[in-house]
Amino acid sequence: METAVQTAGRLLAALDDFAAQETILFRTLEFTAAVALQERAAPLVQKLGELAEAPGVAGLRPRVAALLARREQSYHFLNAQMERLHLEARRIEEARARLARMAPVYGSGRVAVPRLNVAA
Repeated sequence: METAVQTAGRLLAALDDFAAQETILFRTLEFTAAVALQERAAPLVQKLGELAEAPGVAGLRPRVAALLARREQSYHFLNAQMERLHLEARRIEEARARLARMAPVYGSGRVAVPRLNVAA
């Protein structure tokens, strides 16, 4: 039978593998797959949390801290990507507004301004 420390170590190894996969998915902008991966990892995190009080498991804290640091880097990257997309959406909206203001000058004023779906 596996001890709590062995189980926690195995869970940490699996979570570390998930974190590596998550990093790759974030960097390749595969956000849907990253969310699915996080959902798969959730039970492991739950079980690891349950084992945290077991004797000896506290010795794994440095590994947990390293895992958390790795995930924090991924989230910094994700936040930077979100900010970039928000800026790009804002620039597109500003360009649309300029086009709408200028359209009457170049024609009958009935120029249709295409709507872009920037949420996709």
